[in-house]
Amino acid sequence: MNTTLYSHIQFMNPYLEARYLKLEESRNRLLDELEGLDEELLNRPAAEGKWSINQTIAHLIQSEQLTNSYLQRKMREESLETAGLAHVVRSLILRVALNTNMKFKAPAAVAQVPAQAALPSLRNQWDAARYQLEDNLTELPQDMLDKCIFRHPYAGMLTMPQTLTFLQDHFNHHARQIARLRQQWLGN
Repeated sequence: MNTTLYSHIQFMNPYLEARYLKLEESRNRLLDELEGLDEELLNRPAAEGKWSINQTIAHLIQSEQLTNSYLQRKMREESLETAGLAHVVRSLILRVALNTNMKFKAPAAVAQVPAQAALPSLRNQWDAARYQLEDNLTELPQDMLDKCIFRHPYAGMLTMPQTLTFLQDHFNHHARQIARLRQQWLGN
């Protein structure tokens, strides 16, 4: 019997893992639903100056890539602010806003999406971003769960659980947008 201990193996916090798995399940369901659609349809903008389905997906990917980069920088810092009531309130306001049909102007850093994209390529990019997010969550020390680790452009600093909630709400906001476009193009 092999009794070798692997002390270098890390496991994700179960609380974060549950949120991560929900986010992954949502993403995979959406991509699977879109997989059989014609690329022309996926790249057709809703109206002049509005994003197509693939552009919306590219925006979601950019958001996660930038989130990952920011998290990696913050996780290396020695001293992080502990979240307080103001952080909770701003996070809740962000949740409410994203769970409405309000429209928001995307921050400049995540507003430049390609005019055309292929869904398989987008899936690969999103896979890479998610693998990085999984690594970040796995590497996050337990004592950093209540620390301000991500700066949302409008809500300010968020903890890791609040960041995962934001990513899910942001995804859901755009998934509703994609569903409306699918309805418009396909009538179902």
